[in-house]
Amino acid sequence: MSQEISCGLEYISTPDLQACLTEALHSNYSFIVANVVHPRFRRSYIPGASKIGGFTRSDMVLSPQDWTSRIVAKISPYICVDSESPVVRQRHEDCLNEELSYCRGLGVPAIMLSLQSRNTNNLSRILQTYYETSHHPSLIWASVPMYCTRNARRNNQDDDDECEEAWDETWHWWSKFHERLEWDKRVGVVLEISADIPPQNILKRWLGEPVKAIVIPTSIFHNNKKGYPVLSRAHQQLVVNMVEHEAQVIVSGARRSNIEYYLQYLFRLWQRRPYKADDPMLSYARGWEDYLQTPLQPLADNLDTHTYNVFEKDPIKYDQYQRAITQALVDIKEKRLNKDNKEMMNELCNDVKEFSVSNEKNEMGHGDCLQETESITVMVLGAGRGPLVRATFNAADITKSKVKVIAVEKNPCAVVVLAAQVREVWRDRDVVVIPGDMRHLNLSPKADIIVSELLGSWGDNELSPECLDGAAGLLKPDGISIPKEYNSYVAPISSPRLWAAAKVASSSSTNQKEKNLETLWVVYMQNKHDIAGTKPVFNFKHPAKGTKDHEGDELKDYRGLPLTDNRRSATVSWVVEQDNVMHGFGGYFDCSLYGGEMISIVPSTHSPGMISWFPVFIPIKTPLRVHKGETITATFWRCVNSRRIWYEWIVEVGNYTTPLHNANGRSSEMLL
Repeated sequence: MSQEISCGLEYISTPDLQACLTEALHSNYSFIVANVVHPRFRRSYIPGASKIGGFTRSDMVLSPQDWTSRIVAKISPYICVDSESPVVRQRHEDCLNEELSYCRGLGVPAIMLSLQSRNTNNLSRILQTYYETSHHPSLIWASVPMYCTRNARRNNQDDDDECEEAWDETWHWWSKFHERLEWDKRVGVVLEISADIPPQNILKRWLGEPVKAIVIPTSIFHNNKKGYPVLSRAHQQLVVNMVEHEAQVIVSGARRSNIEYYLQYLFRLWQRRPYKADDPMLSYARGWEDYLQTPLQPLADNLDTHTYNVFEKDPIKYDQYQRAITQALVDIKEKRLNKDNKEMMNELCNDVKEFSVSNEKNEMGHGDCLQETESITVMVLGAGRGPLVRATFNAADITKSKVKVIAVEKNPCAVVVLAAQVREVWRDRDVVVIPGDMRHLNLSPKADIIVSELLGSWGDNELSPECLDGAAGLLKPDGISIPKEYNSYVAPISSPRLWAAAKVASSSSTNQKEKNLETLWVVYMQNKHDIAGTKPVFNFKHPAKGTKDHEGDELKDYRGLPLTDNRRSATVSWVVEQDNVMHGFGGYFDCSLYGGEMISIVPSTHSPGMISWFPVFIPIKTPLRVHKGETITATFWRCVNSRRIWYEWIVEVGNYTTPLHNANGRSSEMLL
């Protein structure tokens, strides 16, 4: 999330560019938007012909630093390279190329141009050429109004559906344009805010687009009692929402007040915004918004100290684990007490003549005493540097239980830390460190409780099912597994930024780009829009039941453990409620630890303050344009062989079906 609001000032005309820039900077604006050529200057451009004089001002009126950091160059607004007239189209194309070439020479950070319809084929072609021929091209800012007045005039505004079409139309201008540029991350949209506020569904869709800036006309400000410009509450919320998604603000239009007042008001508005300063997730994720990361593979690779340190800072996750372990200890103690009491009562009934009432009471008291001294064995599988061991000891203290903790860890570096804590911190506790892979150990005594935190951002993607199934022999037949169940979820999303970032994440080669779009990415998703809600995909329970043969008998492996099958497939569907472009899926999970204790990163049930997991982004190779009323159907497979696990997925919309993604794990896999 942005820490400061960045504001620019748009000048319709700049007779003295140096004076305009100085005025804006003295008023604390960060940059100005200025026309490359005087907006009323029409010129004939003949390639190769000599000219007397230039078509615009000299670049020496400003320093190179000013050009490269404080000027957004605006293309002449009359230029229409997609005109129906061949003569106009060619002349405007020559003028556009001339202005783009001049901007390339100036090195301006961004070039702003206006979109006026869905027809932008020629404009897209010219900009593709510009990017192909420029070593350090500027960003392209495509300016569109939020509301299409032309569409509104053509239709009857009394009809709500037709009014919504006027809001939809300009999104289609931008979306078609961006699609023709292959969702290039160097291309962003600038929204011209209207006096009317769009419906919430329209606004949320814009928040999924790469909005680089919003233009606020001075005409939508009104003066308060003291004569200072202010915005309506609805406009205030719109501005805050956009700036939270890293949009800059451009003040434009006639000066109805001192230009400093507009900026001062925007600064105050940003400082007074509702902000959950105490939310650990917002603080932790700052700076990681929309940054793609490769999922961890802790089974195949050993985690480093930094990763452990990050995970151990999560206050919510370990508190939930501690609550779950506490409940498990209480239940085991109660179960043992009931069992002992039942056995003792049976003995008393068999030979009641030999005991008096007082003897019965003494025996009952003696049984309780024995119960208190019997240890409960807790195995922490994948103990890391010991946070779950600490949670277990805290739970034991709360319940006044005697526990024996066995910490199993395969990472040699983490084993060193655990051994040091056994000597220095837990020397008065009954704790043992066992180095090794939990799947290949045979320990005694068996555990009453096994505790693990092997979950990934999509639930099973760090191979928790394979690890816990392999360690099933460490648990007593009536033992407790924490966690006991987890589910993965998906939701179709629109996010040009994430899709473009995934495409070029690790290599520029065509083959690698294809692989990038068949890979799961861990990311804190900010610049995205949910096309529909989350739906469950895969489910896993522990201890897992074995598969059954044709006679209904449970199959066993060579160790006598249930032979489980962790292959999965699921088909989910959504009905599209609004025209959009689908770039992939957001992936989430929730987990039932024990009793009523849960952890979740599903947006609707997210555990407040939990920071251990970001969601996953599951891209599709070619973004799909979906229309209101259509059905998105996606099928996911979890595939397994003797040495690796991988996902495959396919999407259907109407009569179109995508190719199968990640066939046979060709692009991404998890090693066993």
